[in-house]
Amino acid sequence: MAIYRFNPRGIREPATYMLIALNTALAIADGFSGEAVSRLFWARGFDVYYGDFWRPLAAGFAHASLMHIMMNMYSLFVLGKLIEPLFGTKRFVLIYFTALLGGSALSLALSDPNTAMLGASGAIFGLFGALLGYLFSRTGSWQGVWSTPYGRQLLIVLALNVFISLMPGISLLGHLGGFVPGLFLGIFYERKMARRESVYDVATYWLVMVGVPLLTIYSCVPINRAGFVAVQALIAYKAGDLQRGDELIDKAGTARWASQDGTQRMLEHLGIWRKTWSSSGEPLADEMLRLPLTHIDGLLLAPDNRNLKVPFTFLSTPEPRAENER
Repeated sequence: MAIYRFNPRGIREPATYMLIALNTALAIADGFSGEAVSRLFWARGFDVYYGDFWRPLAAGFAHASLMHIMMNMYSLFVLGKLIEPLFGTKRFVLIYFTALLGGSALSLALSDPNTAMLGASGAIFGLFGALLGYLFSRTGSWQGVWSTPYGRQLLIVLALNVFISLMPGISLLGHLGGFVPGLFLGIFYERKMARRESVYDVATYWLVMVGVPLLTIYSCVPINRAGFVAVQALIAYKAGDLQRGDELIDKAGTARWASQDGTQRMLEHLGIWRKTWSSSGEPLADEMLRLPLTHIDGLLLAPDNRNLKVPFTFLSTPEPRAENER
């Protein structure tokens, strides 16, 4: 099906092979490092709110299991060999990373802030959307896409993936956040190359190119969200500003989505720390405060203090959610 508009000779899909190689190398490094790469890369609201702003992008380069990366890399290989020659390497890369950020940003913006997400699924769903966008532009309607054998197969595969996305441990938001930008970019690029793009196509293109970065910024700094406010309280406590931390705790209790499980547990953690540790003078007080954050190198807890009453440790090693065992 691929039309070799670009790179007709030599390696026709250089970016596809480079992305597969990079993801595979990081997966190998993750295995040999005791999953340190995954812990450093996964996208989880509390870590991002604390200042780990690289995670929405980095999450697309870490995977939860061998099966997870094998399925993702196979999908990337199949779709990349179709789409990169079709749109060209620069546009292929733009679609890939826009979809990756869109998936991460939508998941972070709406999911429980204690849910860790990782995987290239958002980007791969973006490529899938771009391929459907190409067929939509060529046929003129979704009925036209369905009327073609290839388009019918793609829509059936899409329906199956939507069903899979509803299963526990799979991020439907990550898939949706990647698919929609990919679809719109695929429609726009096909019409642009055919020199028949309309003002609506151009407007949609800029909506994606501006909207995804803005959503990413909001997902990192959601100032009206209770989980974000709670982490700001943690930061204030860490800086020694107990009064400011107490004010932020009160604010978090009435902020948006304060009832989410992760936020409730974070607030309970901070309440226990404030009552038990804030004035204790214990050298472990700072470590106890930061327990909810991801600790790449583990926690430095003195052996003789293991029996001390400590706040919840529920967030120190969260179970990551594969945006798709895609």
